[in-house]
Amino acid sequence: MTPLPETPDQDRVRVGEGTTLVGVVGMLDQVAGAERAYWLASSGLRDLFGFELLQVTQRPPVGPLPDEREVHALRPGGRRGFLGLPQLFAFRRILRDAQRPAILFSFQLNTNILSVFANALLPSRLRLPVVVNDRANIISGTTPVLDRGVAWFGRVILVRFLSRWAYRRASVVVCNSRQNADQVREFLGKGHPPVSAIPNPVEVGAIQDRFPERDRSSFLRPGKPVIVGHGRLFHDKGWEMLIRVLARVRNEFPAARLRVVGEGLLLPQLERLAEEFGVSEHCDFEGFADDPLPQVEAADVYVLASRSEGMPNSLLEAVALGLPCVSTDCATGPAEILGRDERTGRLVPVDGEDEMTAAILELLRDGATRHALARAARERAWDFRTEACVEAYAALLAEYCARDDTAS
Repeated sequence: MTPLPETPDQDRVRVGEGTTLVGVVGMLDQVAGAERAYWLASSGLRDLFGFELLQVTQRPPVGPLPDEREVHALRPGGRRGFLGLPQLFAFRRILRDAQRPAILFSFQLNTNILSVFANALLPSRLRLPVVVNDRANIISGTTPVLDRGVAWFGRVILVRFLSRWAYRRASVVVCNSRQNADQVREFLGKGHPPVSAIPNPVEVGAIQDRFPERDRSSFLRPGKPVIVGHGRLFHDKGWEMLIRVLARVRNEFPAARLRVVGEGLLLPQLERLAEEFGVSEHCDFEGFADDPLPQVEAADVYVLASRSEGMPNSLLEAVALGLPCVSTDCATGPAEILGRDERTGRLVPVDGEDEMTAAILELLRDGATRHALARAARERAWDFRTEACVEAYAALLAEYCARDDTAS
C-alpha cells in the first residue's frame, strides 16, 4: 500500500491545515478492502488536503509501514478478542491529548463502536466530531442466524445493539455504496445522523500504467480460457458455486480453468468439492498474494460470486484491470460498479448457478463482447479513482475543520 504522491495542483485548497485527523482502523498492514480504503483515504487527506494524521490501530503492524507513520496500537501484543478497560482508557487518553481541532475518523464496524465509546468517555467539552465509516453490509452483518450456534447468535445480537447505539451518536456515517447507505438509514431508524456514500478508492492510474489495455477478444492461452476470482475464502464469497459452475463450463470448454487467489478457512472444503465434481486438476488455488493483480490480470473472465458485500475492492480492481466481469447482484456494491445496462459487465442472481454459467459461457464464446466489456470496464474504473474519493471526504470533513475545540 503506497501513499498518494504530492499533487502538482498548487491551487488545491488544503482544508485540513491545522486539523488533526485521528484515524482508527483494526490493522494497517492488511490488504482487505476496509484497510486498503482507509489507507488510501487517510493518506490522501494528509497529502492532498493538509490534515495532520494521528494513527490508532487495534493491533500493531507486523512489519514496517511504507511511509513510516507513527502508530498507537491498543493491543501491543497483537492479541485478538475484546479490548479490556486498560486499552479502552488508553484510547481515551489518546483522544483527550489529540491536538485540537481534531476529527475522529474510524473504519470498520467493531472499530466504529470502540471509537464512539471511547469518545463518549471524555468530558463533553473535549469530545470530537466522529466520522464513522461503514464498509460492509450492516444488515447481513448484524442479523443473527440460529444455525450458526448460540455463542455466535449472542455475539451478533450484542454487536447489533452496540452498532445502533454507536452510529446514532456519530456526527456522520459514511458508507461505501448508496445501497449500503440506504441500509444504514433503515437500520438506525428515525433521528439518525447524516448518512453519506463515498465509494472505496482505487489507484486506477497506477494499475492501468502497470497493466496496459490488451486485446481481450482472444484467450491469453489459445483454447484454454482462465476464469479468475480473488478474495478471502469464506462462505459469503460463494466460491463453492464457482466450482460447480466450472464443471458445467467444461462441458463446452474442456480446457477451462478456475484460478482462485486468496486464503481462508474454506480451502479444504473447496478442495474436496473440486475433487467431488471432477475438476480438481482444473482448479488453481493460488493462496494469498501480497500483490494479486498480475495473477488476476492474466485471465480471460473475472467472476465474483458473493452473497453479501459492501463495495467489493476485488471487483473494482478487476474493472480497473480491464477484465470482462460477471458478478452476483448481491447487496451491496456490484450493481453500482457494473451498472445494470450490461455495458460494463454482467450481473446474475445470488446463488444463481444457471445464470452464472450462462453468463460465463456467453463471454467465453464471444470475443468481441469480452473486449467491449473490458474497454468499458477500464473507463468505468475512473469514477472510483482515489483522488475523487479523497476530494469527497475533504468536502465532508471541511464542516468540522474550523471547530475550536481546545483541550485543557
